[in-house]
Amino acid sequence: MKRVTGKDQLPIGDLKFCWVIALRAEARPVIKAFDMKIVSNKLLFPVYINSENGHALVISGIGSVRSAAAATYLKTLLKINKYAAWINVGIAGYFKEPIGKIYQALKVLNQDTGESFFPGLRFSKFVSGASLSTVNKPEIIFPDKNLYDMEAAGFCEIAPLFSCNELTYVFKVVSDTPGKTKSLLTKTVITELIEKNMGSLSELVGAIGRLVEDERERLSIPREIVKITEDCHFTVSNTHKLKQVYRKWKTVFPDRSLNDVNYPLTSARALITRLEKELLDEVKNWKLM
Repeated sequence: MKRVTGKDQLPIGDLKFCWVIALRAEARPVIKAFDMKIVSNKLLFPVYINSENGHALVISGIGSVRSAAAATYLKTLLKINKYAAWINVGIAGYFKEPIGKIYQALKVLNQDTGESFFPGLRFSKFVSGASLSTVNKPEIIFPDKNLYDMEAAGFCEIAPLFSCNELTYVFKVVSDTPGKTKSLLTKTVITELIEKNMGSLSELVGAIGRLVEDERERLSIPREIVKITEDCHFTVSNTHKLKQVYRKWKTVFPDRSLNDVNYPLTSARALITRLEKELLDEVKNWKLM
């Protein structure tokens, strides 16, 4: 695998998907599917990147604290944008079969603190949902009808600070149940469990990618547009219309601001109409050669 060493040589691009995964065996199918390359083996945590398709991945090691620390490390190292999605994938114990089924964690409970997290938007079209408990040692009794892992709570506590809760996701593949203990798992088996679910994970990445683009567009809205839409209480349709018209207007009048436009402060529609009129008047003045 090609290695890129040296901090100045980091292949940082428009990173949209940040994967935080505990074990190398869990990460291997994700790294392969999205063609990521290792940055350096000398970093605090192993980091993989594909700057062309916008994927970055960090291997945290086992434990909630490690998961939070690795996510923070990735964010700092690569200067991840606010609109990026954060995804935690791995194996988990469950109270019932089948082994190998993938779930989206809709509620994540930290067993030590009692704190609960509700990451992401539900993707019921692609994957079943379940509650998950994060514990500090492997669960063998499965007292509740939950998934059990050792990382997700730490991830869910820190990742939304780097983006938003709607772009924070946890997906777990069932690896052990009361009838099949974790002691039977090998690195090869773990890799195969994740690998068999890469089709579902790829579909999920596609859906999450659309949300990333929506968030990118939302964050790119100029400050004066944000203020205007708040002051005038724009409807959703009028807000969308204003963004479109404003971008055209700003292209034609790059040195002007909305403070230069006369319109009733209580009328959203009046502002849109005024901008459209100024654009039309300017086009009429253009001389065609």
